[in-house]
Amino acid sequence: MQNTTLILGLNPTWQRLFITEDLVLGKIHRLPKPVEFASGKGINCGRVLDLLGGKPILLHFLGGANGRFIFDELAAAGLVQIPVWIQANTRISTTLVSETTTELIEPSPEISPEENADFIKTLIENWDGVDRIVISGSFPLSFDTQAFFETNLKDKRIFIDAVTDIEEWLEKGVELLKINSNEYFTLLKQMEIPQVTSSPKFWEISAEALLSKLPIRYLVVTDEENLVRAFFIEEEKLHFAQLKPPTVSVLNSIGAGDSFLAGWLRGDGLQLSFEEKLCKATAVAAARCEVDRPWNIRLERVLELESKLQTQIEWFNN
Repeated sequence: MQNTTLILGLNPTWQRLFITEDLVLGKIHRLPKPVEFASGKGINCGRVLDLLGGKPILLHFLGGANGRFIFDELAAAGLVQIPVWIQANTRISTTLVSETTTELIEPSPEISPEENADFIKTLIENWDGVDRIVISGSFPLSFDTQAFFETNLKDKRIFIDAVTDIEEWLEKGVELLKINSNEYFTLLKQMEIPQVTSSPKFWEISAEALLSKLPIRYLVVTDEENLVRAFFIEEEKLHFAQLKPPTVSVLNSIGAGDSFLAGWLRGDGLQLSFEEKLCKATAVAAARCEVDRPWNIRLERVLELESKLQTQIEWFNN
């Protein structure tokens, strides 16, 4: 099977993970030795998609010692990656997991004009044979979004897991926009769509208004352990489905949304139905929360959760 999914995870990070029983602000903590690994939304999505059998290509900015650590780790894991090397060091993210999860994220590196030009050139050189392009996460500082928007996307299906600086991509038409509930409210504000959350029909009304303005085939809104809501318009009619994620014992939920996207992409690659993609993605996200790192997901657990979810989708068609 050839690689057909190009993941643009343009703001990767070197992750330091501490898991501790208790964390109190203002106190000294003797933390265990951190677990360190390559991370960021694109990397998390790519590694889970690879685990599921999807065989992605990762295109990302890497710089300094942290960038080399990321490149070496992913190479050792067998992932296909295309680095665009930059002068600035790749950022570090520190995650503290106790009863709650706290993330400390460094500012993203700044991209020079020459590095921006190198990225566009590299992108165009490597998308022959690629029919799916995934935009995952935020853009680094000084990223040339305009040059990015102007690339020719003919015959490319776009999957987006982001909300900042992506309006022009959405206007071009995307296969999937996967965002969380906070990002959804942000997008509604950007599109000047009223947010009458007191209305029992809020989700249907707001999603229909959004999909009437933007050529999005599927809109999926996740909300941690709460309902997953998915929308699409077919024959001028809004179709709205929701699914309650299974209750699991959460060890680390960071990257659950990235894992959801990987599950959807894998379902798309297998040409599954809308319902089957929704169940697979939700199962992958739930299984991710049970383990310390996304790529430690147990495939048999995904199948177990997936089979239970297939009878639990609720439809609310207008």
